[in-house]
Formats: sequence, C-alpha cells, structure tokens
Amino acid sequence: MSNTIQGSPTKTFFIEMITRDISIKDAILDLLDNSIDGANKLNPHSYNGLFIDITINENEFIVRDNCGGFSLETAQKYAFRFGRPDDTPPTEGSIGRFGIGMKRALFKIGQDFEVKTKSANDHFQINVNVTDWKERKKTITDSKGEQFEVEDWDFEYLEITDETNNLEQNGTYIKVCNLHKEVSEIFKDDEFLNDLKDEIERLLNFSIEKGIKITLNGSELQKKDIVIFNDTSKPYFYELEYNGVRIRVVAGLSFVGNPRASGWYIYCNDRLVLEADKTEITLWGTGNIPRWHVDYVMFKGIVFFDSYETIKLPLTTTKKGIDATSETYNKAKFFMREGMNLVLGFLKDVRRKLGSEANGYRTMLGEQEDKISVINLKTAEIEEGRKFIYPEINLDVVASKNEEVRIAFTASKKLADKLRSDTDSKTYKELGEYLLRYYLKMEEVEYE
Repeated sequence: MSNTIQGSPTKTFFIEMITRDISIKDAILDLLDNSIDGANKLNPHSYNGLFIDITINENEFIVRDNCGGFSLETAQKYAFRFGRPDDTPPTEGSIGRFGIGMKRALFKIGQDFEVKTKSANDHFQINVNVTDWKERKKTITDSKGEQFEVEDWDFEYLEITDETNNLEQNGTYIKVCNLHKEVSEIFKDDEFLNDLKDEIERLLNFSIEKGIKITLNGSELQKKDIVIFNDTSKPYFYELEYNGVRIRVVAGLSFVGNPRASGWYIYCNDRLVLEADKTEITLWGTGNIPRWHVDYVMFKGIVFFDSYETIKLPLTTTKKGIDATSETYNKAKFFMREGMNLVLGFLKDVRRKLGSEANGYRTMLGEQEDKISVINLKTAEIEEGRKFIYPEINLDVVASKNEEVRIAFTASKKLADKLRSDTDSKTYKELGEYLLRYYLKMEEVEYE
C-alpha cells in the first residue's frame, strides 16, 4: 500500500478561491492587460495601428486584439499554468504578477471558453468546457509502482489549419459563452457597461495615449487629458533608480475647472494605480503637508514606477492600489513631499497675495499656459531637476491677461521644427507669435 498522502487542491476549490474576491470589471481588465503586454512587446514606444475590440452582451463575451499573440511554447510552459513558474521569463512593461489573470477571468465569466492565438510561428486554439475539465482525471504511478487517479489539470490545444478558422493578424481572440447567470444579468446592464467604459479609459489611459484603439461594443474609448503646465511655470522633476525600479516624480500646476482632477496620479508600468489621490497615502495631511483644500486645486503630481520585474513594483494584489509598506514607495515619497512643498507653497502665496482675485489668476494661467501631456512627462528631458519654476503673481498681470486670448493650433513636428529653425524661435510659443506678426505684416493689418 502506498505511503503517499495527497496534498493537492481540488479544481473546484481552486476555481472558487481565485474567482471569489475579483470583480467582473477587474477580470476583464486582466484580459486587457494581457493585450497591452503584447502591444508592449511589439513596440514599447508606440501602439499606433494596434487595437483591442471588446464585445459584451447577455450571451457572450469576446475580446479580440492584433497585439502579436503568444507562442505555443508560452502557452505550454506559462500562460495556462496556475501560478507563475519560477523560470518564467519577465515581460518588460507588464503588471501581471502571479500567473492566474487570464484563467481567473475566464472562469469568472462563464462555463465555456475558446482562446485562439496567432504569433510569428504558431497558430492554435484551446477550447474548454469547465464542467468537463473539472471532472477529467488521469492515472499516475507512484514510486512503488502503484497506480491511482488524480485530477488532470492540463488543457489540450488544436493547431489551426482551416482557413475559415484563421486569424488574419497576429493576435489573440477570446470568446466566453454559457455565461454564469449573474454575469449574464450584469452584462445586460447599461450602467455596468458605462462604468466599465470609464474604468478602462481611466486605468489604461496611458496606453490609449500611446495610440492603441480600444472599442467596447463598437464605441471607441477616449483618452483622458492628464497634463501639467509647462511654460512660465515649469514642473518639479526628479528621477532615480531604486531596487530595480525606475522612479520619476513630477509635481506642478494644471487646470482648475474640475477639483476632482487635482491630486496625485501614480502609474506602475503605465497602468494607472491611483487617480487624483488626495489622501494620506500620497502624503496629504501628514507631516508638514496640509490636507487638500480648494486653494490647492491647481496641484497635480504624477509618479511613474517602471520595472522589468513586476514583483518589485509597489502594487497591491488587485493592481488598483499602492502598497504603502513598500520600501520603493517610501523612497519615492521623499521626493513627492519635496515637490509638494514647492508647489503648495506657491499656491498659498497666490491666495495670500491675490485674495479674491486668486480665482481669476488661476483661470488665466489655465488659458495661457502651454501644457505637457502625461506621456511626454514620462520621457521629457529633465533640465531644472528638483526645482519648481512658478509664474509671476501680480494683479496687473491678471488685469492685462483678461484682455488677451490664447491661440493654439497643431502642425507636424517636422514642419514646426523647420519653421522654428528658420525663424530663430526658441520655443513653439515664440514660433506662433512670429507667425501672427508675419501675417499682420503681410496683410498690412495694424497690430496693437
């Protein structure tokens, strides 16, 4: 008789445990993260030409992308394993940590799923009926030659050779049907779909900025403008490497129109983790930092954490929060506090010097200042370093600016750079002013 005691989990227990504490929205986002990981492998600098199409209704869930797919070797060794093997090669730019995201999402949504993928060398599909898979067993032989049945955790794949079943582009197609009853009900709810749309736009905003096209039931999702003033006001910058993580801290001024947009934005490998945070976790109301107040509505800070090894990022397991106990995050907080003190000190002076005119001054800055987007903030060259250059605080400036408007237009960078060189303009703003003066001169319009 064998002296072996089985200690492996049952499939039912495992599935129930890994799906228990994840929401449907988070499960869907896990699948989209996989698509973004594929896009990042193709070109980490631009996702132009790539797409993710999501179809959701009460009968089925489909996500389709052209983000490169994954190889048969990846499927066999890593993608369909429950948990990340120790020898799994790191994926640069990924935020996947434990190797259960795709399987957990599929089990969470329905009973039947189909995964097709096409990469440079492989084209195959996996079809799973969860009930059949849970009941499947295999016979193994122990060291004494005795045989016994155990649960079979493996999946079977089929190579795709039929042209009618072919994926036209390298990418992945996932379809889940026979949805769980509660999921089917949720998928009929327009409010859920609107919330999902907002969630994807927020959390994957950086990827949308990089050019990937994401559609939900045929409607294209839009990027959310996250910008900081970069003109007479120059933001605080600092960048460092710590424990295998590249950290960039930016703090400056931004729009005043929506108080909810003020605060700290934190990205981990380009996935938004905290949005417009005004709590103690981002230092508000701690030490010498005041609690957030409407006087600080122009404050906007951004922190980028990037690491080749995802486990080193200061993420919570849900990927929707920061681990406040992380040494890496605590290292960043020193520079976050430094940047906050500089910017908030200026905003306090605005209120102290201008009083009731402070709102007009803030509005004027919002209309006149050039802006730099979140995607450019991550890659911008740091000139001033740990400094915050603030605009002039002057009532006369507010009065004069009330008679002025800001004119803006877009042009190709190549053309604008050539014109800037030809006109000896140091900045694009100077180029715009030159072009206006040139027009007035050529049209013999009096310039006042």
